[in-house]
Amino acid sequence: MTVLPADDVVALSEGALMQARMGDAEAVVTSVTEELTRFAANAIHQNVAERSLRLRARVLADNRVGTAASTGEAGADLAARVMAAAESAREVATQTDVSPIPEPDEGADDPAAYSAATAAATPELRADHVAAIARRASGRGLVAYGYLSTAQRQTAVANTKGVRRSATSTQAGAVVVVRGDAGSGYASRHDADIDRIDIEEMADEAVDTCLRNQGADAIEPGTYEVVLAPYAVTDLLEHLGWVGFSALAVQEHRSFMRIGEKAMSESVTIRDDCRDPDLFPYPFDAEGVSTQPLDLIARGVCHAVVYDTPTALKDGVRSTGHSLPQPNTWGPYASHLAMLPGESSVPELIAGITRGLYITRFWYVRDVHPLHAIITGMTRDGTFLIENGRLSRPVRDLRFTQSIVDALGDVRGISRERRLELGESETGVLSPWLHLGHFAFSS
Repeated sequence: MTVLPADDVVALSEGALMQARMGDAEAVVTSVTEELTRFAANAIHQNVAERSLRLRARVLADNRVGTAASTGEAGADLAARVMAAAESAREVATQTDVSPIPEPDEGADDPAAYSAATAAATPELRADHVAAIARRASGRGLVAYGYLSTAQRQTAVANTKGVRRSATSTQAGAVVVVRGDAGSGYASRHDADIDRIDIEEMADEAVDTCLRNQGADAIEPGTYEVVLAPYAVTDLLEHLGWVGFSALAVQEHRSFMRIGEKAMSESVTIRDDCRDPDLFPYPFDAEGVSTQPLDLIARGVCHAVVYDTPTALKDGVRSTGHSLPQPNTWGPYASHLAMLPGESSVPELIAGITRGLYITRFWYVRDVHPLHAIITGMTRDGTFLIENGRLSRPVRDLRFTQSIVDALGDVRGISRERRLELGESETGVLSPWLHLGHFAFSS
C-alpha cells in the first residue's frame, strides 16, 4: 500500500480552493498509510494496514470562520462537498475576531524526515523483527508484548493568499514490554528509517530490565535523588510543551515561562528544532508557515515560546510556524523538542548517588497545576534502588507528584547519549538520561 501520489495530493488541495466562493480559504490534504503488527506472549496476533485520505477546509469572511473535513476517496465531488460544508458552517458562526489566513513566507521546503525503506516495509519484515524479539524473550523464559509500526504521510497545504506547501514523511516505531513471573521491562525505538532501528538491542534492553526487575519490594515514599531514563524524561519535556512553551499559555497567564528569567539549572537547554536530523524534521506547520528552530530554555533561562498566527498577531510578532489546525483552543505546540546533552555516561550519573532511585519510565502522567508545571503519575516497568553508586534491588512502583520546573532546577548531571522517543502526541522528543537532586514520591 502507498499514499496518494504527491501530485494528486497537491492537485486536490488546489481543486478545493477553486470551490471557494467568497473571502479567504485554506485547504489541507493528508494522505496516510499506516501499517501495524502487534504481538503478545511471543506471537503475532494482529497485522493490519490502513490507507486514509483527509481533506480539511477553512473559510473566513465577514468576521466569521467555518471549517469542515471529510475522509474517504478522492472523488470528483470531494473538494466541492467539503468546501461547501465549510461555507455553511461559516454562515451560521458567530461574528468574532478571526485570525487571518497567513501569507507565504520566505521559508524553503527543506526535506521532511523520509526513508524509502520505511515506505517499502512489508509485513514479512515486521514479522522477522517480532521473531527476533520473541527469541530474545523466550530464550530467558520470558514473554514479550508490543508492536511494530510504519507510516508514510503526504501533506499539502494551500490557501487563497498564495501559500503552497507539501511534504512526504515516514515514521517507524517499535515498543516492547517483556514480562516474567514477578516483574516487567520496557524498551522502545523510533526513527524515520526502519533500518536504523536496532531491534535486537531494543529486545536485549527490555529483557535485561525485566530480569533485574523480578520480585520488587516496597519502599517508603518520600523525596529521592533520581536518575531518569529517556522514556521518563520524554514525559517531562512533552508536558512542558503543553503547559508552558505555548505563547497562548503565556498570554492566558497559565505558563511558568517568564522571558529573561532563570527557571531551571544552568545545565538545561531545551530546544524546538524542526531541522534536527536526530528528530523527525518537518519544514512547516498546519497553516503552511515555515517552522523556525528556537531555544526555549537557554542555560536555564526562559528564552522563547512558540507562536501560531493568532498568538503572533496578538503579540505583534511573526509566527514561528508551530500552529495546530486552526481554529483551536490549544494554541501553538512545540513539536520537535530536544534537551541538549551533557558530558556524563549513564554509569557516571548512577555513581553520583549514595541512595536514590533509577526510573525507567512513567505511566499515566497527568497535569495537576499547569502554572507550576506540576504533574502526577506512576513509575512502571523497572524502578530500582541506587545504593552507594550502584543499581541494587528492584522496588515496587511509586506514585509521584512533582513540579517539572522545580525538578529541573536541581539537575546534577545529563548524559551524553540521547534517545528519540514519541510522546503521547506522537511527536518526536530527543531525551537524555537525567540525574535530578530531588523527586517527590507520595505513595
